Amino acid sequence: MYTKAIVEQACVNYPFLSDLCAAEIERRIIQAYVQLVFEAADRNNVRAIAVLRLGSLEVHLTELHPAPARSDLPPFWIEVIDAPTQTSVDSLGFRDFDEDELAAAVEMIVSAAHDAGRSNVPPPRGPTA
Repeated sequence: MYTKAIVEQACVNYPFLSDLCAAEIERRIIQAYVQLVFEAADRNNVRAIAVLRLGSLEVHLTELHPAPARSDLPPFWIEVIDAPTQTSVDSLGFRDFDEDELAAAVEMIVSAAHDAGRSNVPPPRGPTA
């Protein structure tokens, strides 16, 4: 189902994801999608909900409500945010949450968490003279 090996190995290779496997991320996205229905739209007609947190990263699901006038712009977005700086790390738009779109979202989230984890690990130290 997933195209990136990193997603298949998320539970094994990345300790910070050990309790959050690809299937769990997918479940949380679906749960957030259902909960989004009960969220009130803000003054910009946007509904948003937090999906999960991975270390310093937050994942949010947003619905542009009502659907955007531009037909090429998807109404749903999943965004990975670096919480300390409140900057976007990556995002992906969706029309539906079919199997392929869910797999793409999980891959994006795991890849972002992997990259963030790798950047927080100090480089290996070489021999000192």
